[in-house]
Amino acid sequence: MVQWGPMRRLSLTILILGVACGGPANAGAAAEPVEPKPRASGPLGYLHGRLADLLDTFELSVGYGRGVKLDLRYGLHFLGAGDVRARRLGILDRRVGVWRELDSELSLFPFSLLASPVEEAARLCGCRQLAADAHSVLQVGTEGFQLLDRKELNGDPEFILKDTVEGPVHTRWGDCFPIGAEVQAGVGVRALIRPLQLADFLVGFVGLDLDPWLNQQVER
Repeated sequence: MVQWGPMRRLSLTILILGVACGGPANAGAAAEPVEPKPRASGPLGYLHGRLADLLDTFELSVGYGRGVKLDLRYGLHFLGAGDVRARRLGILDRRVGVWRELDSELSLFPFSLLASPVEEAARLCGCRQLAADAHSVLQVGTEGFQLLDRKELNGDPEFILKDTVEGPVHTRWGDCFPIGAEVQAGVGVRALIRPLQLADFLVGFVGLDLDPWLNQQVER
């Protein structure tokens, strides 16, 4: 059996106490979360909130890439057709930057109305296939469909937004019922206003905030 001298016992006791007291304390200090910076309050905070709400009300960007597209809308997905793979530069989600966008759209509301009399005539004549095709054109053209896949805003590698649009209803409530236009043929421009976000900006002057609802995803 090993015999320990008094000095060795004292050294070992000090070492054990140092590890027991110092190690976990330092680990706890390292794991302690960093306090977030306080948000601006008072007049500065109010102006910051007003500016953020204002940037939510519109989208303005130019794009360049492969594809062709024409889009007109006023709440309804009025007229739009195209498939574009492009990079865009502009204002999106309160930020100015460059992002990659995959955009596919089909919505032919004015022309789809012509399918309604064709569908009725085909039913009367017993042409089931023609009636089914006309009904499909009427449904797709009237409701409209668009898929936007946006990534890499300001070089960020993470996913930004995948927006599925059916008629006037987008993935997020704040993006629904937009008014605007877009044209793309190699290069192009998009400009639109979001009325629901505009309402949030206006009611913000009396202290109301619609952002919690506007940022929710639409249940489909």
